Amino acid sequence: MAEAPLIAEPGPLRDLMARLSGETTLALDTEASSFHRFHERIGLIQLSDRKDTWLLDPLALPDMGALGKLLGTEGNETVIHDADYDLRLLKRMYGFRVRHIFDTLIAAELVNEPELGLASLMKKYFGIQLDKRYQKADWTKRPLTQGMLDYAAMDTRNLIALRDVLAKQLNDLGRMTWAEEEFGLLTEIPFQDNGNHEPGFLRIKGAKALKSKELAILRELHAWRESVAERIDRAPFMVLGNEVMLALSRQPVSSPAQLAALKGIGPSIMEKHAADILAAVERGLAVPKEQWPRMERPKRWPRDPAFDERLKRLKTVRDELAARYELRPGIVAANQLLTDIARAKPADFAALQAVPGLRKYQAREFGPALLAVM
Repeated sequence: MAEAPLIAEPGPLRDLMARLSGETTLALDTEASSFHRFHERIGLIQLSDRKDTWLLDPLALPDMGALGKLLGTEGNETVIHDADYDLRLLKRMYGFRVRHIFDTLIAAELVNEPELGLASLMKKYFGIQLDKRYQKADWTKRPLTQGMLDYAAMDTRNLIALRDVLAKQLNDLGRMTWAEEEFGLLTEIPFQDNGNHEPGFLRIKGAKALKSKELAILRELHAWRESVAERIDRAPFMVLGNEVMLALSRQPVSSPAQLAALKGIGPSIMEKHAADILAAVERGLAVPKEQWPRMERPKRWPRDPAFDERLKRLKTVRDELAARYELRPGIVAANQLLTDIARAKPADFAALQAVPGLRKYQAREFGPALLAVM
């Protein structure tokens, strides 16, 4: 198998974009630095048509606008596996809007593939074993090894062929319109405000179980860690782990000896950051009670046996539909959606369609059965 050429100069990029301008289907993937860097950046972009694969070095190329124009063409279908992250990253870095996608992970969900990972699908349909050894590599380091380049090229080399296999199944099952609706919604996500403006320290797993006075310490530790991670451009967990910050919030320490005894605190952290960590803990302890972070509690609905019964009936019929259609229950309707339907009490199809989050295909295919038990 021929090596995929690395495009790292404007001239070859222009030539490639001209060559691909007439293609109707392209496969795309990105390799980023999220595991290693604070400033998340794309370190490599993979492109394939039905015959060839190319690797683009965005760190060497001064202008990626031609790629954005290509991906933004409505007549060009871009095939991506698990597109959400790639689409968000392309928007954040370049402002690109990919107009027309085919997400092979969503397609696999809608035909009820038991395993959704790209490696599993490639092995099942083509007998190809993907090498995942560079999955957590730092793709912003240069030079990239030949092994890394070969690894990256495999992610798109057969992706269009996988798209064709899954598209046939979608068409055979009459579910292509379902997929197209999901794909269309996915392209809009990077350009929408998801409404989650929660502070970063509250998004740490386990944070919401802390008391308010403990959250005050965590907030100070998190702010210190973010500032260091940003300055040295390293992933925050490489500065100080979440579990260490949670432990310090629950049981604050006041001396270097106590800090050094904590699990997750090694000699390097003690040498570089011990004084700053202890200072952050001290600042958190000094926060007045009226300034402690307050958790917004979810709205508590009054006990409603009729609602509980509606939700129970909806879940029962949802699970029956999932079994009949051979789908994961969440594809028919996720639990939160069922909760919203039960609370809205739609009396007719129009009212059901108005429930936020309900897809058109879900209303069309499963709506009558859901309404029947309301």
